[in-house]
Amino acid sequence: MERKLAEQIVALVNAHIDQLIASLEPVEAEISAEEFAGYKRGVVRVINAYDVEIIDRVAREYPDLKPSDEEPAATGAAEPQTSRN
Repeated sequence: MERKLAEQIVALVNAHIDQLIASLEPVEAEISAEEFAGYKRGVVRVINAYDVEIIDRVAREYPDLKPSDEEPAATGAAEPQTSRN
């Protein structure tokens, strides 16, 4: 894969992750705690799938596109954060 395409893929995935994380706070404000817990688990599963199925595959060829100081995504508070993939 060409590096430019790899960079575009990582940027796209990171933008999607950022949008998912940004959705947590408004969703939490509108639904019950139980429903939100399920929603948050779903967001975490999607982010994990992005990491494993896309980012990790791209990083095999371009390791510098995946930071080595990753933190678990969307596992703490529901505050929107910037993706660190």
